[in-house]
Amino acid sequence: MTALAMRQKGLKPAAKIVLYWLSDHHNSETGMCFPSLKTLANECEMDVATVKRHLAALETMGLIYREQRHRENGSQTSTQYILRMQEPLAQNAPPPSAKCATPLAQNDTPLNLGNINLGSEPIGEPKARRKPEIELPDGWLPSDRNIQDAIDRGMSQEEIDHEADTFRNHHHSKQSKYRDWDAAWRTWIANSVKWKRQRASNGPRVAGSTTAAEIADRGARWAASRAARG
Repeated sequence: MTALAMRQKGLKPAAKIVLYWLSDHHNSETGMCFPSLKTLANECEMDVATVKRHLAALETMGLIYREQRHRENGSQTSTQYILRMQEPLAQNAPPPSAKCATPLAQNDTPLNLGNINLGSEPIGEPKARRKPEIELPDGWLPSDRNIQDAIDRGMSQEEIDHEADTFRNHHHSKQSKYRDWDAAWRTWIANSVKWKRQRASNGPRVAGSTTAAEIADRGARWAASRAARG
């Protein structure tokens, strides 16, 4: 019944809210509907006088009928509301043509008052912003978590210290920016372990030869020292 109330045409927003909450109290099985004025005023967030004015307007439009209920001694108990709403399009729309299998009234999407934000608060939680890309902080040192990631890769403390120095000097010289430096560290040590295994699988080195990893290491150190000199 509330959906039918929201489909009524020609109503002011406040009057439609009163009709909505009135329909919410309607019992579809018994047809009974007798909320108090105080209850309606509280639900509509209006004063009682305003609710009365809108009820009178709804009755004038023929959408509701008010029937006073009385006790045996003649005193009034409550007001029974009889809802007389009809489908607006079903009253005025022409019969559907052969090309239109279903009446337009059945395809209309009813308004849902619960989705209408009558206040100033936003609906739903704001979307989380992505972390900005930042440079590696000056004086960066591996955290306990970073060290544990390296230990899990089979690195000794000496290897961790060496990789931390190389990692810091390389990214400072490149002015690299990442959203997640912990992830960058994990990638770095994973590559370091991979290169170490590749060197081991290639057998003993020829005297005087230099690996690509060592060249990159030296390049990073040279760039870092040059940057330090200004």
